[in-house]
Amino acid sequence: MSDNLVYLGIITSPHGIKGAVKIKTFTEKPENIFLYGELIIGSENYKISLVSVVSNNLVIATISGVNSRNEAELLRNKKLYIERDKLPQLNDEDEFYQDDLVNMEVRLESNELYGYVKSIYNFGSGDILEILVISTKKHIMLSFTKEIFPHINIKGRHIVLNMPEFID
Repeated sequence: MSDNLVYLGIITSPHGIKGAVKIKTFTEKPENIFLYGELIIGSENYKISLVSVVSNNLVIATISGVNSRNEAELLRNKKLYIERDKLPQLNDEDEFYQDDLVNMEVRLESNELYGYVKSIYNFGSGDILEILVISTKKHIMLSFTKEIFPHINIKGRHIVLNMPEFID
């Protein structure tokens, strides 16, 4: 996927028989996913319209050209992207989009490479980073807090991990 695209959500399932879908959003407010006009699914642009907000990260929506449950089923697990330049300009060098963290290096305070951010989750109590640890080839999940990750260098593409009791 292009560095110019930002991952905003994923179609989780069809909803009803007329082609509506459930979308898990990664925007600050779930309805914000509809502010940017057309979204990119695969290599195509689609107009997506809000039907209702289900929870703090789940919406029901309609997609232009999708008129049946069977058509909606074909979009299950498809990711929704927007071109970065259509998003609001970030004003501070400490600001970033969550998607910017994916594939970022995770370094220890000694600057030793520890792993890579593979994904970001939010199960309701805060953001969780999934990290692939290089030495063990295992995935771990850590709370994304300032105490555990005190420094984020977006331009340098690395994040610092401060958790000495956890590290081998």
